[in-house]
Amino acid sequence: MGRRLWGVWWMGAGLALVLAAAFAGRLRWREASSLARSVPPVSPGAVSAGAGAERGLVVGYYPDYARAEGFLPGDLAVEQLTAIHYAFAGIDEEGRVALADPAVDLPSLAGLRALREERPGLRLLLSVGGWDRSEGFSDAAATPEGRKDLARSAVALMAEQGLDGIDLDWEFPVSGGKEGTGHRHQDGENYPRLLWELRQALDAKGREEGRQYLLSAAVPLGKEFLSNNSPAALAEPVDYLFLMGYDLHGPWSGTAGFNAPLADLREGTLPYTASVREGVEGWLRAGVPAEKLVLGMPLYGYRYQLAPGQTGPGSRFLSARSASYDRIVAEDLSRYPRSFQDTAQVPYLLGEGWFISYDDPSSIAAKARFAREKGLGGIGFWELSQDRGARLVAAGAAAWENVQNTP
Repeated sequence: MGRRLWGVWWMGAGLALVLAAAFAGRLRWREASSLARSVPPVSPGAVSAGAGAERGLVVGYYPDYARAEGFLPGDLAVEQLTAIHYAFAGIDEEGRVALADPAVDLPSLAGLRALREERPGLRLLLSVGGWDRSEGFSDAAATPEGRKDLARSAVALMAEQGLDGIDLDWEFPVSGGKEGTGHRHQDGENYPRLLWELRQALDAKGREEGRQYLLSAAVPLGKEFLSNNSPAALAEPVDYLFLMGYDLHGPWSGTAGFNAPLADLREGTLPYTASVREGVEGWLRAGVPAEKLVLGMPLYGYRYQLAPGQTGPGSRFLSARSASYDRIVAEDLSRYPRSFQDTAQVPYLLGEGWFISYDDPSSIAAKARFAREKGLGGIGFWELSQDRGARLVAAGAAAWENVQNTP
């Protein structure tokens, strides 16, 4: 989110679905929030980098593994960004947030702080969890003491590293996620409780220092997550929700499909109904304010090796793997003809035995315009090392601002 780390392979069947027991009733979170935050949440406009708070949010994830691949914080093109999420811290055996590899994390965080010195409006958030580090969430969130310990440790680590907020990426409460990730039916209720605990801890820290700290959460677009959780309850304590508008189809699917189609495909041999549009509208129908949603977009695609006799989207495949936008540009665009699916608003490449789903500047711009037309709080990207020249980031930010600035 959710996002998967670049270079990780997925084969065959995907995430096991676990039917959640129907909740007898939802908690009344407005009563829970009466613990009274004296410091209000930061609006998306207030976090804008540079001049003009009207820009809204442009968020990018910088992953810990980027350093090993030679892409350092100083290499980031941050002109278009208002916030960077550093991914990922984990949860230790005691249920506390901790850096996963200090030898990697500490110099990377120092590099991000140096970027912020150059652009004082930039905000830096510590992202916790992700696909590989969400195992401890269910246990930590299950009790009041566990939630307090996680929140206090997260805020302490954030403050120690001189950051501006916390981003939670629990993949996933109730069901789904990496094999071995624990689940409870109560996760859907405990997740908002955990976010409120973090909100209160961040606000208490902010009162001490006379400033505001940010809280965000990364969430998938899928219907299963919406049915397992209370979207409005998740939205209330956070400054924004980062919608993972990708992995709508992938190597876990039965047939080759588009990673992040803007609109549904329901005709012919393309039985794909999941789309960015459908996902965003599901969150809006669930009662989440549009301004609290940030549409995340992919800087990567998927390469499918097709089964014999198969020719494109909707085909059976033998194997599949993720590929960064940079790698697709360097290795595939010159070898395979580019096609464009008008309904889905995404490009793809077809070669003998291959189908490659990806996003380019035109499809990213279309999604950014859609986000603005829906009144969302901003756009975002997973993840920045996959677009080192910031071509997709720049296209998305330009489309977002052009639509936003249209009279």
